[in-house]
Amino acid sequence: MASRPLFVFDLDNTLYPPHVRLWRVVDERIERYVQERLGVDPLTAGRVRKDFLREFGTTLRGLMHHHGVSPDDYLAFVHDVPIPEIVPHRPELEAMLSRLPGKRVVFTNGSESYARRVLAALGVSDLMDGIFGIEFMEYIAKPSPYPYGKLLRANGASPRDSLFCEDLRENLLPARELGMFTVWVGGGEEGFPAHAVIEDVCDLPRVLPRFLGNGTGVARKGSRDPSW
Repeated sequence: MASRPLFVFDLDNTLYPPHVRLWRVVDERIERYVQERLGVDPLTAGRVRKDFLREFGTTLRGLMHHHGVSPDDYLAFVHDVPIPEIVPHRPELEAMLSRLPGKRVVFTNGSESYARRVLAALGVSDLMDGIFGIEFMEYIAKPSPYPYGKLLRANGASPRDSLFCEDLRENLLPARELGMFTVWVGGGEEGFPAHAVIEDVCDLPRVLPRFLGNGTGVARKGSRDPSW
């Protein structure tokens, strides 16, 4: 084994399934923040957000650039949601994560404190070795390539020894281009940008042998962990 493998997980709609409405609640609060901060109607707020996403990748960076918004103020508002009432405990996720043969981290465009609250609700806080949120990214969110490289450096990991689980296609592209093994959670047809597609993150063990045996240096080609 050349190094301890790194398992990187997106948070929203990845560690919990999309039918859990948490992200929809957060998105509604983002919309409300734009309306109240800029004093605009819902239709205008939607157009502003669309423009910001196209130009900056996130609503937050657009608001910071054009309106001097404090990221702390924005993140506190949009993440002020009753997470324990929305996110269910997932013992199956706890079981899967506890058996991964490597380091486990969360890589999210949300804030670190928000991620900690979601992980606590899921019941997996103690199983994560690190949380890398939008503050760590210096507010340069996925899918910008910058935070991916910073994440790997912070963990002392090489791309070829790293696996990335994500629900959004566009966020998988930079990881694949870096050489990470990409897993599309709830995605479409297998292929670019993902090396593997799974319906739920708890299905990760099904494709783990392909990662461990893909010549990454994590394990010899063709090897399998019998515990899986």
